Order: sequence, then structure tokens, then C-alpha cells
Amino acid sequence: MLSASAHSKSLLAVAGLAFFVGSGCKARSATPATVGSNPADSSAAPRAPVDMTGIVVDRRGAPLADALVIAWPKDKRGEAVAQARTDEDGRFLLPLLRPDRWMLLVETGGLGTLETERQVPEDGPARLMLDGEGRSLTGTVVDTASRPVFGAEVTLGSPGLRWRRVARTDANGIFAIRGLGAGRFTLRAERADHASVPAVVTFDEGITPPAHVRLELRPGVGIEGRVVDDTGQPLPGATVDVMSVPSDDLPVSGQAGRDGRFRLGPVAPARYQILARFGDYVLLDAPEPQIGARTKESFELRMARPARVSGRVLDESGWPMAGVQVSVISLIGGRDDLVVIPGALPLAAEAAELPIGRLLRPGGIRSCPTDKSGKFAITGLSPGRARLEIQHPDKLPLRREPLLLVPGDAREEGDLTLVTGATLAGRVIDEEERPVEGAWVEARLVDRQARPALRTTTDGKGEFFIRLPLGDYTIKAETHSLVSLGTTSLRIRSDVSSDSCLIRLAPRVGTTPKL
Repeated sequence: MLSASAHSKSLLAVAGLAFFVGSGCKARSATPATVGSNPADSSAAPRAPVDMTGIVVDRRGAPLADALVIAWPKDKRGEAVAQARTDEDGRFLLPLLRPDRWMLLVETGGLGTLETERQVPEDGPARLMLDGEGRSLTGTVVDTASRPVFGAEVTLGSPGLRWRRVARTDANGIFAIRGLGAGRFTLRAERADHASVPAVVTFDEGITPPAHVRLELRPGVGIEGRVVDDTGQPLPGATVDVMSVPSDDLPVSGQAGRDGRFRLGPVAPARYQILARFGDYVLLDAPEPQIGARTKESFELRMARPARVSGRVLDESGWPMAGVQVSVISLIGGRDDLVVIPGALPLAAEAAELPIGRLLRPGGIRSCPTDKSGKFAITGLSPGRARLEIQHPDKLPLRREPLLLVPGDAREEGDLTLVTGATLAGRVIDEEERPVEGAWVEARLVDRQARPALRTTTDGKGEFFIRLPLGDYTIKAETHSLVSLGTTSLRIRSDVSSDSCLIRLAPRVGTTPKL
């Protein structure tokens, strides 16, 4: 029996193997590992590859189904990696491994990770134990008359599972799913055109598993429709997800056909969000219908080609700045529309009718650093109104908005210059030495009248803070009833403290001072 080693080395192994463990995880056995002779002994005949078999169990010895087993030659990470999933009895097969020393990584949701090694074939069948205790989840599926349903398919999902688990009910309507660790699980049953409302079950460490789960099948609703791009063309192969609102971690998913059409379900009557995914396209207007009034619902899901923003960041001397973080922020909320370029995009006007608050974005902020020549290119942006921001610890932040992006837009912002600045801290008081709250403070560069003034307001203590480019400034402040006694002049070469910038206000001519 092999013991678990749940430490940081396991996590590094997982990260190192992420490239190899992709969508192929659902295969029960792996592609054969690379076979070759031992370069250290060219005179020895190569040994024939052999199968590695074994079983994965929890600390009580109970078999664990659907555990992931990954193997790679020790100290040879660059070579082929083999992987397999355990069956219902916890057994796995890694076929045609080269006789050698192999590292093994085993994991399953909620039960930790095991890393160990085996000599193939000398060590024989493997018995791999995870440091956790598997639980069994049982339940019954019934119809609306409380009669057990035979042959219903029960699907279980969880944020901690790599893939879904599926079970079928027996003649008594009973199902069982074994080998679950700690975590939150969602179950849903369906048969023919009937479906159950999802049920959520939580397993905590050291707590007795919950009681028998009961799922009731009801007449379901079919979801169908079409996925198209911003020009109205179908998007074959797009993934469509029907998500409960709020989300239950178990969407009903499928793919669009050649004509972009999809059919999903049945789903139980409830409120859902209908989503689509296709490459780096962005979904416009994700419907959130209350489903149940009809036996079938139809939707057209429209996806836009993503936009791109590029440019170059320079300092005041015109030298490129490398490693500067540039961000484009989608402005969510309000009624801002997409900009329309007549004739360039036939359906851009239709897309412009969608309020930005209903655009589904993969993320509100997308960022990238500049390269050694100061250039950046941010892709995968949602169409609509956005803001470009550049932050640097030694420079003033640069903000440019709005960027009005249409589907497929490729916006070149050109050279963007960051300038060195300093913080001006000051204080505004009245004739009685009392702090003035809410005063408007204006800083204007001397001999730069064409350049707009920078403004801020004072807080409850009469204090203000503003970041300014280096230079000579005139500072003034005012309120509705008070005005500066004179103009304050400052030469800003570094940060200025509030003690060095005191602005005194007096009543405006024609106003009555407050008593």
C-alpha cells in the first residue's frame, strides 16, 4: 500500500501536467506512452512495453470511481504522459508503458492528491490510497404521483469535479453515486421529456452524509434556437449552456449544428440564463427567461467578433517604456450604445440597440504589459463603450475614454506618452480659520492657457489631493459664496504637503457672510 503525499510538490506536478491533461480526460485509458531503447545501454535489446494496472481507494480501502491517474517517466518530463480514469470499481489501466521508473499523480474532487512512483513492470499492480474518505450519495427518482421511475438518468456536478458523474435508477427508482469527497454537489434527473428541479447536497469533512435525496420528474421544457454572429451568419459548433438563475453548477449544455441550430433539454420550469461560447467571440444579450409556460422555447443567440486595441507607450523623452501595464475596461451600466460605422458592418446598427449593461463579457477588464519596444495589443474585447488606462508607479496615470468599439474593430491608439508627476496636497480655510468642505480647487499650468485646468474638491477637513505634471502652477479655490483672496503660485518639482499650500477664502462681493 502506498501512502499519500499531499504537499506543494503535488501542486507543482499538477501545474506541470496541465498542458497534457486537456479535453481528453474523458478517455478511460491513455494513449500509449513513447516506447524506445535505453540510450544508456545501446547493447541491450529494448524491453517490450507493458500495461500498468491498479486500483484507487480511500483511506478505508473503499474503491474510488472516476479518479484521474497520470503517469510520466521519472526525471523525463519532456516525454509522453499517460492518463486514465478509474471505473466504478476504482480500477484503471495505463497501457503499453515502457519499462522504467514512472511517477504517478492521482486526484479526485474533495479527497486531496497523491504523488508516488512505481517501477514498471517489477512493482506489479498498483494500490493507490488517497488521504480522504469517500462518501456515497443515494437517492430516489419519482414521478408526480410519487411512483419510482426506472431508467432515469441522474447527473451530478460540482465545482470540485473535473467532469460530471452519471448514474441510472433501478426498478425501484434508486440510484447511487460513490466515491465523493467533501464539497457541494448538484443533482438533476431526466427521462424522456421529463426533468427534475436540481437538488444541492453538501458534504463536509467529519459530518455524516445527508439523508436520501428525492428527485421528482415533471414535464420539462425543450430549449432550441440558433447561434449567429454579428453579421447574421450561423456559428456551427458553438457551445450553448442553459444555466439556472442563480447558478447551480450543473448547466444543460450542447453544441450548435452546421446551421447554427441547437436543441437542449428537457429542463424543469424555472428561471434560466441562455449562454453561448464560441472561440473568443462575445455573446450579446444573454436571455434570462422564466421558463415553464410552454413546452418549448426558442432563442436566437447573437455573438460579436471581438475587438482589439493596440498602441505604444512612451516617456516624455520619446523612449519606449517596457513592462507597463495597459488595461481596457468595459463600461458596464447605463444606456451607452455601440458606435455604428455605416456600410462597414451590415448588422452593426442592430448590435448598437443593445444596452451595454446587458453585454455578457468574459471579464470587465483585460490587460497586458508593453513589450521592449513599448508596444501593446489587447484582444478579446467586448464591443461597446470602454476606457483605456495605463498605470505606472513613477508616472501620472493616463486615461482615455470613451473607446467606442464595434464588432471586429482593430483600434490603433498610436503613441501614448506618460509624464512624470507629483502629488499636491493642500488645505482650504475661510477667514475664521475654519476648514471649507466641498470647495472647488483648480490648478492651471502657467503659460499653458490652452491646456485644461485640473480640478478637485475638498473633503470634510478642507483638505484636497491632486496629481499634477511637474511645472509652475496657479492654484485657486471657490464655493458658491466664497472665493480666493488671491492667486497661489507653486512650482511643483516633487510632492507638496498640505502645510505648504494653504488657500484662504473670503465672501464674494455682494454676499452676506454666515454668522
